[in-house]
Amino acid sequence: MITSVHCQPAYVLHSRPYKETSALVSLLTLDYGRIDGVARGVRQKKSRNRALLQPLQPLQLSWRGSSSLKTLFDIEPCGQLPLLGGRALSCILYANELLNRLLLPQEAVPETFREYALMIAQLQQPGQLEPSLRSFEWQLLETLGYPLVFSDYQGGRLKPDQQYIYHWQSGFHPVDQGGFAGDVLQALSEQNWSSADALKVAKKLSRIALQPLIGDKPLLSRQLFQPGIAN
Repeated sequence: MITSVHCQPAYVLHSRPYKETSALVSLLTLDYGRIDGVARGVRQKKSRNRALLQPLQPLQLSWRGSSSLKTLFDIEPCGQLPLLGGRALSCILYANELLNRLLLPQEAVPETFREYALMIAQLQQPGQLEPSLRSFEWQLLETLGYPLVFSDYQGGRLKPDQQYIYHWQSGFHPVDQGGFAGDVLQALSEQNWSSADALKVAKKLSRIALQPLIGDKPLLSRQLFQPGIAN
């Protein structure tokens, strides 16, 4: 049975050429999560959709098909293309690769879609690159069932004068030295990004929490970053 979905908000995560004039496109959609589809004829010189199927462009589109690979149609812009470059664009490509790697097809993740759209908006503001990327990563972890919970491994409150190490399965464990400062973790539990220490710790926590999900295959987008910055 062929099913159709109409007028769905979406962003392109990845696309690649398919046959002579078409493209295989992976999308993040509001109500259906990650969708993989074929955009037929989109690579023809006269195709009006040629410039639309790119990262950052808000879209509204439709698809049909009974298999996991859908046929895309009625592709329309749904807002202006944000003008991002440099580190901000690298963050988007990194986020896109995370979503493409970690989301199962056709599982609704509306909160992740909204956080992704919010990240794009925040990346256009000065000083918001790392906070917006961390917020996105942490919301994605929650969607995947591995939230960062800012309590100790027994469910108790973190103490500001205690240091902790973090394990992705069991949470925070107190240590005598060499861990994350409790007061910094308390600030991060409220998404207080005001200190450089908080940003450094947030990045390390994201790395620890995401690594078991990413696995041994490295993210290609991380090669776009210079040492010491956002990802």
